[in-house]
Amino acid sequence: MGKKGYATIYIDKEIIKEAKELGLNVSKICENALKEAIRRLKGEYSKNISNSQFSDISKSVKWAGQDLNLRPSARQADILTN
Repeated sequence: MGKKGYATIYIDKEIIKEAKELGLNVSKICENALKEAIRRLKGEYSKNISNSQFSDISKSVKWAGQDLNLRPSARQADILTN
């Protein structure tokens, strides 16, 4: 990437205190989070990953959870046909 720059960020004091107690490098964590956010916004994440890597990741990531609408499903909507 190149030379490091200087930035001021505002983070809750308790979070910083806890991070320091755990020995976390807050600067590096913030840098990595920003890199990931930029990659996702630019859409490069899916472009730079091969199909086999993507399928490995998709097996370990839960893409969707239970629907928040807990009504019964529509009549026969969840029956699969051949």
